[in-house]
Amino acid sequence: MNRCAKLLTLAILIVGFALARAAAQQPQTPSSPAQDQQQPAEQPPHVDVEPDPASRNLEKTIKDALQQDPHMAYSNVSVHVDPKEVILSGTVVTETAKNQAEQIATDHAEGRKVTDLIKVNPNTHPR
Repeated sequence: MNRCAKLLTLAILIVGFALARAAAQQPQTPSSPAQDQQQPAEQPPHVDVEPDPASRNLEKTIKDALQQDPHMAYSNVSVHVDPKEVILSGTVVTETAKNQAEQIATDHAEGRKVTDLIKVNPNTHPR
């Protein structure tokens, strides 16, 4: 009888641990009725908005000018233009290339603010 009691206790412990683990993996449910209400949808980021043709044309102009510049060899620079701002991001090999990219964008920005998020990485390898 003692052996049966030990086996029964062991089985109960195993089932208890399995239930506790399963409960821990379940998604938490809201505890108050206010949390049950679905939140209103947020506005999508500006990149999902249909771009205006003038901004896309300026973006293409800046990208083309960057590709023509010899300082930009082995660089990976992205350009995003909206009605108020030109944003540069990506990587270049030298600080000179970074400064040149910002200058090119500023020359073509048509009064927009230029934000330079470009990182300098001298270890960038040719593609």
